[in-house]
Amino acid sequence: MKVYTKTGDAGMTSLYDGTRASKHVVNFSVIGEIDELSSRIGMLCVLMSAETGEEVLINEKIGLLRKIQRVLQDFNSYIATIDRSNRSLPSLDDSWITDLEDEIDEMELYNPKLTKFIIPGVKQSDAQSHLCRTQARKVERCVLELSEWKEGIIVLKGKNNKEVSLDELVPGMMLKYMNRLSDFFFVFARWLCYQRGDEDCFV
Repeated sequence: MKVYTKTGDAGMTSLYDGTRASKHVVNFSVIGEIDELSSRIGMLCVLMSAETGEEVLINEKIGLLRKIQRVLQDFNSYIATIDRSNRSLPSLDDSWITDLEDEIDEMELYNPKLTKFIIPGVKQSDAQSHLCRTQARKVERCVLELSEWKEGIIVLKGKNNKEVSLDELVPGMMLKYMNRLSDFFFVFARWLCYQRGDEDCFV
């Protein structure tokens, strides 16, 4: 199977449910931003692996980051599926939000008390965590825009164009998860500094 299909050369591409739509519709913007966040998380995993530190703790956190990437893929499955009548979607669990909160609370037990604004970037891995944080905020804004989208979009189903609504396209827990995820990456960047014995860079 070839990577390139040439079916998108005219600016149309397929959604998960088989319908086709213009690449500029709001769905694809959100999908692209989530994809970028997952790629940034992947780079964070690589940088963490390359740096010295407590191997057991680092490997444990890399496992958590990989789980977050899988959650993001599940979110994209929902956003890429307008017609859900014949397509099964992964189950989403509200406990994923409390899992992030538990991780944040645990790391904050070790992080120094924050009394000033910090400047992102002491070493490569914590700098990358801040990039994940800012991208998570961008995804959150895009998801909010999609959840409040009032207009329909034109899709091609078979040989016919039709206008479809984007109502209920965004999973209910997704906004909460994304809001918590950006907090996680902020705390995680500081935790990485703590584990290496580095101090935050303050304004």
